[in-house]
Amino acid sequence: MRPLRFNQGFPLDRNLMRGMLQCIVAGEATSDEAVGGYVGINPYKVQSMRGWFCKLGLGSGSSKQYHLSPFGNIVASYDPDLARPGTLWLLHYFLVSEHEERSEVWYRCFNEFLYPGKGFTREELREYVERSLPESPTNKSGIESDSKELTKTYCQDSALGSLEILTRQPDKSFVASLGAPPDPLIVAYVLFDLWRRRYDGTNTLRLSQLATEPETPGRVFVATPTQVRDFILHLQAKGLVSYADTQHEPVTRRFHDAPAALLEQYYQQS
Repeated sequence: MRPLRFNQGFPLDRNLMRGMLQCIVAGEATSDEAVGGYVGINPYKVQSMRGWFCKLGLGSGSSKQYHLSPFGNIVASYDPDLARPGTLWLLHYFLVSEHEERSEVWYRCFNEFLYPGKGFTREELREYVERSLPESPTNKSGIESDSKELTKTYCQDSALGSLEILTRQPDKSFVASLGAPPDPLIVAYVLFDLWRRRYDGTNTLRLSQLATEPETPGRVFVATPTQVRDFILHLQAKGLVSYADTQHEPVTRRFHDAPAALLEQYYQQS
């Protein structure tokens, strides 16, 4: 799936994502026409939904077949309505990180451009992404379109607005911050999934790394260093890491199982 304008200019709509997920689980996602008929939209819009479906980490797909990812299977089992706060945080995590898919504007925005309290405009985000790409894209309109869709994603309740990551200002600019913190088990999943993918050769990281390096909790959740420290203290209380409040502030991994086990725990909570 292409990294720019994968959504074809259509906004994220969780109700449509829910319908697509349920269509796949029912075994009826055999064509764009079949998905469109199930969900109630035209086949052209199904292509944009498929783009969102892949970038949100729910699975992979083509015009004739779909496959749920391990994350997609867990969500289909526990939260097929895509309603729980943890599910929304996880959709956000996959959207801004690099797994099988990469959403270029989302990745650059959260891992390089934003920090807690930063104010910005869509134009400033677009200009940053254009400058940061190693090669100028052939279709720069894709960056402009995705910059617009990114801000809509975090300001509309039908998408991920309830996460309160971005706040729209009267002058039409935006301010980034962590609103309601995610459940510690969601933070743990993000941390250990990241650890497995990027730092698997070491069992100890510095707290400052977890606040500033790409795809870490500090970046994903737009969290301040103090908030990241609070995350780690919660995980230490659960026995998942150990943390030493010394000069280098080492965080040592104690959890070595598959990160998906943490999601099972989250969804099985009352």
